Amino acid sequence: MAFWIPFVVVVLLDQSSKWFVRSNFAVGDTVQIIGNWLQLVYRENPGAAFGMLAGARWLFMIISAVSIALAMCLYPRLNSFGAYNRVMVPALGLVAGGALGNLIDRARQVTVTDFIYVKHFPAVFNIADSAIVTGSIILGIVLVIHTYRSGQSGDIQ
Repeated sequence: MAFWIPFVVVVLLDQSSKWFVRSNFAVGDTVQIIGNWLQLVYRENPGAAFGMLAGARWLFMIISAVSIALAMCLYPRLNSFGAYNRVMVPALGLVAGGALGNLIDRARQVTVTDFIYVKHFPAVFNIADSAIVTGSIILGIVLVIHTYRSGQSGDIQ
């Protein structure tokens, strides 16, 4: 359940928020939420972060599908991380849910719907992107802590 709850919640929030934006706004519309600090800025992104590799739809679909499959295969095997398992399994659910959210967009409409703009951040993003980044950061931190505490820090001598 610790994997599936964040996975399903992310997919549902991501897809429903994208549906709301596509149904109520035109591409390019901007709505201020909290001044100019947080805005809804509707974009259709044909690439990855920052629009990179536009037109590589199938590559991103394959990467997303492989990421989802790896996360689903990996989460039952995280027992070696002991107490960290309680953090890593939901983090994997966030990453996999975000990957599926963006995969659904690419499969259905070629582009990914982005709409969240935070002042001073160089890209417009969506809930799936936020889940992928948040889950990845959590996984990275836990892996570093686990490696350090297990005495396998790999110091260069």
